[in-house]
Amino acid sequence: MKKGKILTCFALITLCFLLVSNAYAQKSLTVGEVTAAPGEKKSGYLVVPAGSDAPEVKVPITIINGKEPGPVLALTAGVHGYEYPPVIALQRLRKKLDPSMLSGAVIMVHVANMPSFMKRTVYYNPYDWKNQNRSFPGSPDGTMTERTAWVITKEVIDQCDYLIDNHCGDGNEDLMPFLYCTEVGNPEQDRKTRELAVNFGIKVIIHEIDRPKDPSQSVYCANTALVRGKPAITTESGKLGRSDEEDIKRLTHGIYNTLKHLDMIDGEVQLLFDPVWVTEYQIIRSDYDGIFYPLVHRAQHVQKGELIGYLTDFFGETIQEVKSPYDGIVLYIIGTPPMGKGEPMASIGKFK
Repeated sequence: MKKGKILTCFALITLCFLLVSNAYAQKSLTVGEVTAAPGEKKSGYLVVPAGSDAPEVKVPITIINGKEPGPVLALTAGVHGYEYPPVIALQRLRKKLDPSMLSGAVIMVHVANMPSFMKRTVYYNPYDWKNQNRSFPGSPDGTMTERTAWVITKEVIDQCDYLIDNHCGDGNEDLMPFLYCTEVGNPEQDRKTRELAVNFGIKVIIHEIDRPKDPSQSVYCANTALVRGKPAITTESGKLGRSDEEDIKRLTHGIYNTLKHLDMIDGEVQLLFDPVWVTEYQIIRSDYDGIFYPLVHRAQHVQKGELIGYLTDFFGETIQEVKSPYDGIVLYIIGTPPMGKGEPMASIGKFK
């Protein structure tokens, strides 16, 4: 082969190598007003536009963009603003995660429902009294809650490969640690979702198959990712609006396990126990406004027909008895007196 042809072949091989390298190289990532180049950690805000019902809201976020390519993991906290352990857990992780040791990227939504967080409201956004975790994928023309859900859907959920929506017992809920693992009927995606759930490392896993399937009416944050083809789980760690250290550590440990499971950081997943699967659960709701008296506590085993609480009117007369629908375990029970008609009083799970 002549020298000129050899040089031409070498140039073509070099060009192909560069094209392939660029295709697999880590790229900059932009979420809202924040852009992080490979190897950078940047924080800023998602801006939710003002509407006739509320002013502009800024949702704090962080991007940790690794030097090497890999999946994009979204971590959300504060979708319910009175749930504090997930918020604190993400703050700690933001400080500790080193982008130079990370493959892929992590998007953290530190407080998804800022109005509720700042006003300390249970379940609802104080501007429109809607539950953000019943409002996804949201709407750009909706109320404050719906606009916020829409911005999170477009900027975070649509850009991630996996999602973990982190919750706990709200200010009124005496809740045991568990997580939701929802299957959508896609075998490969469902396998990845189950692996995500098992490797997070919370012992009790609730298995679900009946979440909404319509992407335009996905309702829940994690379900919005699921119906868009992305494995996702919802964690619950914490109770009664408290910030107990064990609940915060449970979440940070689980997220580190997830990063190891997805090969985003080095290390072996550390599971402290085998999972226990809840295959059925029932939320018992109030028939009236009144004052609630719980008779059991979180994680307590109960029998079918057992009285687990009762509701009185505002003069102390019993108006509703709350009984367990089957032999099972108390996933959560309301631990504060106020009770509104239609609100949950307890959730009882049945083990596989």
